[in-house]
Amino acid sequence: MARSRIIGIDPGITGAIVVLDDSGSISRCIRTPIYTDGKKKHYDIPGMREVLMRAVHDAGEPLAGIEKVGTLPRDGRVGAFNFGMGYGLWLGLLSALCIPYIEITPQLWQSRMLAGLPRGPKVKASAVRAAKSLFPHIPIGVKADWGMADAALIAEYARRRDLGVH
Repeated sequence: MARSRIIGIDPGITGAIVVLDDSGSISRCIRTPIYTDGKKKHYDIPGMREVLMRAVHDAGEPLAGIEKVGTLPRDGRVGAFNFGMGYGLWLGLLSALCIPYIEITPQLWQSRMLAGLPRGPKVKASAVRAAKSLFPHIPIGVKADWGMADAALIAEYARRRDLGVH
C-alpha cells in the first residue's frame, strides 16, 4: 500500500521540506525553519517540529525521505559539524514524532532524478530544472529557494520507491 503523504527533506540550513500528497502533487513546500542571531543562522527546532507535525496532520501513513549527508574533504570542521547538526536534528524529530523514514544518499536520488542533466558544479541548477519540470508550480523564485528543488526530488524519489517504480 502506498503512503498517503511523502515528505522530502534536504537537511541543510539552506534546505527545505516538501510534502507530496497521495497523487504526487506538492501540498507543502517550505524552507528549513531558521532564525538569525546577528549574521549567524541557526536551526529553529520548534519550527522544524511544527513543519513536520503539519506535514503529517491528517495523513494516514506518512513516509519521509531524508538526504543522507556526509562531509566532503573541502568542508571545514565547523561547517561539517553544523551540516551534520541539521541532519541529526531532522532524524531526531522524525523519530520523536514516530514518522518512518528512509535515508537516501545524494548519489542515489541524483542518479535517478537528474538523469541526463549536468552534475558537478551545475548540480543545483539541474535540480531546479528537474523539479520545475516535475512540479511546475513549485515556489522557487530565488537562489535561496534552491533547497526546495532538492527536497522535492528527494520526496519524488521516495514516492517512486514506495510505489515500487524506482
